[in-house]
Amino acid sequence: MVKIINPVVGACSSFSLPNKFQVKGEIYTMVPCDGLLLCIFETGSMAVWNPCLNQVRWIFLLNPSFRGCSYYGIGYDGLSRDSYKILRFVNGVFTKNEYANTGSYKPEVDIYELKSNSWKTFKVSLDWHVVLRCKGLSLKGNMYWIAKWNRKPDIFIQSFNFSTETFEPLCSLPVRYDVHNVVALSAFKGDNLSLLHQSKETSKIDVWVTNKVKNGVSILWTKLFSVTRPDLPVLLAFENLSYPVHFIDKNNRIVVCCEEVLADKRNVAVNIYVIGEDEIKRQDEIEQHQLGFSWPFISGYTYLPSLVPVPSSEDNTPE
Repeated sequence: MVKIINPVVGACSSFSLPNKFQVKGEIYTMVPCDGLLLCIFETGSMAVWNPCLNQVRWIFLLNPSFRGCSYYGIGYDGLSRDSYKILRFVNGVFTKNEYANTGSYKPEVDIYELKSNSWKTFKVSLDWHVVLRCKGLSLKGNMYWIAKWNRKPDIFIQSFNFSTETFEPLCSLPVRYDVHNVVALSAFKGDNLSLLHQSKETSKIDVWVTNKVKNGVSILWTKLFSVTRPDLPVLLAFENLSYPVHFIDKNNRIVVCCEEVLADKRNVAVNIYVIGEDEIKRQDEIEQHQLGFSWPFISGYTYLPSLVPVPSSEDNTPE
């Protein structure tokens, strides 16, 4: 079952998983785009699902084997939303031996076009890798990740342009990156990026937003607000907790979903907080479960329901 929670108004709705999902195993990760969910299963299967319309399209795979070191994305040609595409590539942090001497590696990049029901595969030289635990963001047809250069300490926003089918570095982060700090991407007002940063040392939370992302270009960061309070939740206290997920509401507060270890040190609560410049409020507890390894470290997804139909093709044969 999938729970869709609107923490702003306190509404909660549930959708049963499609029957076919039950036999495909656990969902490894999902990428939201326009109310569609790209679902990746631990068995290697892949589907595009709109839970509001109860529509599912199974994606036939060239290589059905599951690749846990892969990153996925979904977007569309900027000129036409009729052409949704799926991206899959191997993250370079898992192939260090390949770029130990040159600083670059050449992973296979797979792109699937839903309209033509076809895959294409090519290799590209990359001198960067996606930061571990980073959740990709689909925004206005393109994908975005927090990435690190292989031979430089700089952290930046890496994009994938589905129109040109190329990786394009976007801009640097407005904060100093530390592997122990929380750094998470989300959307802001539909066509901007937002960045949530929490220092492990001080627990201070900073929220940054960009100017409008247009044609994949966005350069300017503006700090929306900072919060330093003793009662702030620690968004990531242990390495085996899921990474927090956030969005910014109409009052410019962050709504963040995170895991917190309970007093017994054996169980975890998944909580939702609303945090503003002058307020902090625990809104909901979604569930409790045992503390343990939880790859891919995602506590939830920011999802906006829509009536966008799952794209079809003349050949929609399940994989």
